[in-house]
Order: sequence, then C-alpha cells, then structure tokens
Amino acid sequence: MDLRDLLGTELPIIQAPMAGAQNHLLAAAVCEAGGLGSIPAGMLDAPALEAELSAIEGLTERPYNVNFFCHQTPTADPAHIATWHQMLAPLFAEFGIDPDTIPSGPTRQPFDAAMATVLERHRPALVSFHFGLPTPELLQRVRATGAKIASSATTLEEGLWLQEHGVDAVIAQGLEAGGHRGIFLGEELTTQLGTFALLPQLVAALDVPVIAAGGIADAQGVAAAQVL
Repeated sequence: MDLRDLLGTELPIIQAPMAGAQNHLLAAAVCEAGGLGSIPAGMLDAPALEAELSAIEGLTERPYNVNFFCHQTPTADPAHIATWHQMLAPLFAEFGIDPDTIPSGPTRQPFDAAMATVLERHRPALVSFHFGLPTPELLQRVRATGAKIASSATTLEEGLWLQEHGVDAVIAQGLEAGGHRGIFLGEELTTQLGTFALLPQLVAALDVPVIAAGGIADAQGVAAAQVL
C-alpha cells in the first residue's frame, strides 16, 4: 500500500516532528502543500496539545500527524547533574547561562491518558510514536479514534516487533536522523544502521508500509529512498 492511500495525502512525504523547533504553522503549511504535517507533542502537556491541534485545524482541513514519545522517564540524579554542570561551567560562563535556570526535571513526557483524551476529541489521521508503543490500553484508545499508527524502528528486530504489535506503518530511522535515537529493544548502539542500509531490510521483511527517515534532504535522497 502506498502512503498516499494509507494517509490520504497528495504526496508520499511526512514532515518530521521537531519538538522545540516548530509548531502548528509549519505542520499546516506542509499539509497545504500536499504532504503530511506533524505536530510534535513530546514537550507539550495536554492543554498545550489541545491548543496546537485546534490551531492546525483552523488552518487546514487536510490530514496531519501527531507524534509522541513512549520512553520510561528516568529519575534525576542530583550528583550526576552537578558533575555535568561542573564540566560545562566554562561554556555557561562564555554564553552567559545561569545553570540554576536549567529545568531539573525531564523536558519530554511519555504518552499518557490525558494525551489520549485530547486525541479522542481531534481524531488526527496518523499518530506516531518513538521508543516503541504505549500500553495496550492506551494504544487501543488511539486506534478507536480511527487514526493510523506508526512507530520508529532502528533495527530489523524492532521493525518486526512493531509489526507484531499491529502498527499500520514502520518508520525506518537511520542513524543520520537528527535529535535522538528511537532505539527501544536494547541499548547496544553498534546495532544502529544508516537509513539506506536499514530501509531495504525492513521493506523485505515487513508487510506494512515503511517510511524512510534520516539524512533525506534533497530530491536525490527522496529518489533513492523511493527506489529502496
């Protein structure tokens, strides 16, 4: 199945969600240009997500994607943080940064019931995840909205796991992808492949559509991804 059939877009292009670097304006512009715009929700709470989805729906009637994290939030270690602050002290001084103004807690929150409630009101075409999938109960709430489900895989093993858990598409996240690694079935970084090495492995092994992500920045890269 072509992504255009799966998502109802004119073009088989999804705008990468970039938490902290974009809002609904970019996503709406991509939707209006024929692609699938994305709202990054990892740094939003439920009221902020409600505002973003209301805003994009005020600018476009075309389908869009909402992206979430599914990570386990780590416990902050004050001693560990203090060590980092000590190492970075020269840079803080150079750029005039007061380390006391840096948030002490996590800046990205995993998908939860409050976010699912917002999705139930807005019913986006695609809901995508990084670091696996949410609990079966939360995932079922997303499915019940009619949204298609996608999640990122950094290895063949992760792609197979996602397919077994019922996603509608797998995002092949090569190591060129910016921001973070979506690895979730292990912590061994030597398993990570480039986009154009990972992509054909997933296409050959999976029955669901595969979305190429990472290092695709021009027409030649798009053409190469489509060939694979």
